Amino acid sequence: MQFLTSKGADVTSSLESTNAHDSSARILAEAAEILTTLYGKDLEAIYVERLIVGVFCTGVKLSSGCGGIAYTPPEAIQRAGTRILKGHNPIIRGMRACELISGGVPGSFSDVIRLATLNALSVPFLNCDRYVVGTGNDVTEQSQLFIGRRICMVGAIIPTLKRLKELGVKDVTVIDKKKETEAEIDFGHFTPIDKTAEALALCETAIFTGASIANGTIDFLISNVPENAIIVVVGPTAGFVPEPLFRRNVAIIGTGVVTDSDQALDLLSEGGGAYQLFKKCLRKINLVNPLGMSRPRQDVVRTVD
Repeated sequence: MQFLTSKGADVTSSLESTNAHDSSARILAEAAEILTTLYGKDLEAIYVERLIVGVFCTGVKLSSGCGGIAYTPPEAIQRAGTRILKGHNPIIRGMRACELISGGVPGSFSDVIRLATLNALSVPFLNCDRYVVGTGNDVTEQSQLFIGRRICMVGAIIPTLKRLKELGVKDVTVIDKKKETEAEIDFGHFTPIDKTAEALALCETAIFTGASIANGTIDFLISNVPENAIIVVVGPTAGFVPEPLFRRNVAIIGTGVVTDSDQALDLLSEGGGAYQLFKKCLRKINLVNPLGMSRPRQDVVRTVD
């Protein structure tokens, strides 16, 4: 499958075939470098106390008590099924966190485990005054980013769609590779995945799920957003130190901080997902990038078929 990007280049669709070894690897490497600097020598003493690779999310609890979760891409599960008799999966429990975030650990789920570990290591810095945290617990409370703007959402986020509907937003394009998702939404215009670049080129606000980091498509998506459009990333998978996303002009990250690591991993081990965690052991936060929030509105010319 190919489609034309806003920059005029033919690109094979990464939304169906890529993984975190691709564009997301650069983002995770940047986050790892920041955390290594912040922790200093203390990082060497932190190890993985518990790990759950769940159906929907992967969760890590560190020896520090901090926990992190990340979306488990279905394609990672599929790849694991073909490699289980061929590859070597090391025992993660007891492994030092610095090894995991380096990106050199083998295994079918190494990328998502790395991401969950980065999120767990980031908890102390998201709980202090290091970053600007927006008021409220939902990105839509920054209503100026959405009202009166053309919005493109990649990865259907049902709660956010409901809030946009309540705000009176009229122009929302939703792209999701799961065709059954179309039946779940009653708001917005559902658009085929092969129109992703075209839809993003027309938007004034782009909303991406944190899953785009786990499946390796985040840089591709950002590259197709108009220069002055607002970019929003939503989901607990994006719960690491925000500098790498802020450098890529993300204006606000609506994510979460694990408040009870054991309860979170217990829920994941029984097939739970982020929605269940938010109700019990995951606190919502909005990380704000002042520079990204101040980007001027882009006057996009709408094309007519």
